[in-house]
This record gives sequence, structure tokens and C-alpha cells, in this order.
Amino acid sequence: MVSDVEEILSRYGLDREMAMEYVDAIVRMNQSEAADEVDVSRMTIQRYKEKFGEMRESERAFLISYLSAEKYSSQLRPDSDFS
Repeated sequence: MVSDVEEILSRYGLDREMAMEYVDAIVRMNQSEAADEVDVSRMTIQRYKEKFGEMRESERAFLISYLSAEKYSSQLRPDSDFS
């Protein structure tokens, strides 16, 4: 499963950590707020939005659910290894 995540992110030229932060921020905020939250430019958020938009729906749903679970799992148990 981890290799699936890495393969999809690589195919679209996305960084795993930034993708995780993007997914977390964009569901709660607009693009400007997400950029401030993640401490990146609005252009970076726009690029991630475009890349996620290029993905097949199944890829996008898989990444969003996997990265969200990974982020929240690490927040609940910082010493856990989600993979």
C-alpha cells in the first residue's frame, strides 16, 4: 500500500509530506488560507490542486484517505509507524 502511495505521488511529481499537508488544509480552508496554514505560496497550493485534479478518481480518493489516516495516526500516536 505504501508503494502505491509513492508510485502515485511520483507519477504526478508530488512530495509526500506536502501532499499530506495539502489534503489536510484544503478540506478545511480555501486556497489562500491553506497556503498560509502550510506555509507555502498560493501557487504551490494551486499546483497541488491541479495535480490532484489530473488524477483518476480512484487514485485521488486513495491518496486522500491514506494520507489523512497517516497524518491523524501520527498525531494521535507520534511514535507510531503508519506504514
